[in-house]
Amino acid sequence: MANYYATARSNYFAVKDEMTFRQWAEFAGLKVLDPDHKNKSADGIRRFAITPDTGDDAGWPDHRENGETGEFDEVDVPRELAAHLREGEVAVLMEVGSEKLRYLCGYATAVNSDGKTASMSLEGIYARAAKLGTHITRAEY
Repeated sequence: MANYYATARSNYFAVKDEMTFRQWAEFAGLKVLDPDHKNKSADGIRRFAITPDTGDDAGWPDHRENGETGEFDEVDVPRELAAHLREGEVAVLMEVGSEKLRYLCGYATAVNSDGKTASMSLEGIYARAAKLGTHITRAEY
């Protein structure tokens, strides 16, 4: 059996309150990537990106340990992140991963400051490929 290894990161986005955002990110197991001069837009607003803080082979967290119960609670990173986004900002969360060469996968979710989301997956290519021909095999195993 092979292990699944993923890499994930976001685009740069502006937040309402940097300190509150950083506290949430730490609680959520995320690392904040500080902007450099290239990621500070012409409007002068400081923007940040996030990535999982569990190493180079981790995707977005989907659970966290509840300190009171010892149980694991589900995590919805886009929903939680939306509460920190400055009005009009959109965060794009991307993840790519593989289980050796058995399969590759990738998806992206965009979330705005109102909590609305849009998602897509690499799997979507098969539906588009069906319009190009009839014999399509999967890029797996």
